[in-house]
Amino acid sequence: MKTSIEAVSGIEKKITVEVPAEEVAKRVEEGFVEVRRMVPVKGFRPGKAPMAMVKRQYKDAVLGDVAEKLVRETLSEAVKQNDLRVLSLPRVDGAEIVEGADFRYTAVVEVTPDVEPVDYMGLPVFKEKVSVGDAEVDVSINRIREAYSHFEPVETRASATGDLVEIGYEAKADGETVEAKESLAVMLSEGVPFGKDFEAKLVGVKAGDAPAFEIAFPEDSRNDKFAGKTVGFAVTVKAVKEKKLPEVDDELAKNFPEVKTLAELRAGLLGRLTAEAEERSRQRAEDDVRKGLIEKNVFEVPRTLVDRQLRTMIEDTARRLAQQGIDLRHLNMDFNTMKARFEPGAIESVRVSLLLEAIGKKENIDVAYPEMEAEMKEMATATGMEFEKVRDLYGDEDRLDHLRMGLIERKVMALLLDNATEKPEAAQ
Repeated sequence: MKTSIEAVSGIEKKITVEVPAEEVAKRVEEGFVEVRRMVPVKGFRPGKAPMAMVKRQYKDAVLGDVAEKLVRETLSEAVKQNDLRVLSLPRVDGAEIVEGADFRYTAVVEVTPDVEPVDYMGLPVFKEKVSVGDAEVDVSINRIREAYSHFEPVETRASATGDLVEIGYEAKADGETVEAKESLAVMLSEGVPFGKDFEAKLVGVKAGDAPAFEIAFPEDSRNDKFAGKTVGFAVTVKAVKEKKLPEVDDELAKNFPEVKTLAELRAGLLGRLTAEAEERSRQRAEDDVRKGLIEKNVFEVPRTLVDRQLRTMIEDTARRLAQQGIDLRHLNMDFNTMKARFEPGAIESVRVSLLLEAIGKKENIDVAYPEMEAEMKEMATATGMEFEKVRDLYGDEDRLDHLRMGLIERKVMALLLDNATEKPEAAQ
């Protein structure tokens, strides 16, 4: 077998394969023998039909089958011999068997490009200085107080913004009752469920009051029963409650099993906030690295890899929105719309990934199995899974290689950050 490789572009290769006529003839003859043995011919016992009759009846089928097998076997061998990383199915031309002639065909395939990265050391990066102190911790403490707040009845004053008012109501439009409820809790700050105008009518009321008022609802109101109508409400105020926040003391800290005192809670919050700030800073710096790499290394990226990345991005977005109870159809976002929106980011992501891989090879960066095992243990801890189950998930060679490449990219990014040139924030 003879093979030759020709570059069609940076991401496509044309493979030419020639198989000697003698080998082809041998394969064809073996094909006829197999057909004679397996396929019944009327009037003859299996394997006893004259070969001339078999060849006459099954010539096209045998030649087609042999040609298909030759392409499959020889193309696979050619790819291995030339160390090609094929991404797509081949576009085959030729591949016809002619008696007495060599079997010749060409196959065009999309491949992972050979990237030669340049100017990747000393990229300009903004390294944000992380500073977290008491003010940031106080904000978190107040969020915790809000989370553990409760409401208590108010008897000495009327309702005010921020209170919770419990009501019953009947709503009428055009002389007919369109909605009625015996119990509804309305927070006087959120505009839910009937908007700010409705809330304003409940400011200044007390338990036992029975205010009546009208509200004009817009055509695009979320409540279909009220949309575009002027609705009269007859309200019964059952209770007015005010929010009570817990004191900032050791009792507040006891809501968290890992700490016992307020001091320990504040120390834990400081550590978490600092880690989050450092992570944001690192991600911002990594974004600068990616931008610099793309600007200095321009090359074509394979469509197959872009489409894979697009599918991942769209699936992740759809899953995230579904978890929030959002239907993509209500956002007028079909597959083609999302594809158009995400394509630039997908192309950028693929280009950066190829660059990081190429830099890793150039800098002889690799990952040993103990490092991959350590990563699996961290995954197990983070997800609450048993380590053995996580390890089993990566028993597949492709998955393990994906994990290895991810860790290599992480190492390469660390190398580029360590060798980056710091730039001022104004240069962002």
